[in-house]
Amino acid sequence: MEALVLCEIAAGRDDLREALLARIGRLGLGGRAKLSFVARDRNAPGSTIVAVGFPRQIEAERFSAEAVGDGLAPADVRLLALEPTWQAEPLPLMFP
Repeated sequence: MEALVLCEIAAGRDDLREALLARIGRLGLGGRAKLSFVARDRNAPGSTIVAVGFPRQIEAERFSAEAVGDGLAPADVRLLALEPTWQAEPLPLMFP
């Protein structure tokens, strides 16, 4: 099952942000992870959210544990299991 990890990085922790993005880049080169998005939290100025997709939950769990080991608080890392949903492709619907 696919999984998504959300990491919330506090303001002023650019070192941690860069370390996580570097790890995600290495995992991405091996096809083991994909950076989904990086966003700034409007309610917590300077705080950053990083979302990383994984094809297998075990890889997501390993990444989460490593992120906590790198300095993120356990409460700042969320592991989500993705549920498959049906989505119609727009072109076949437009041109049957």
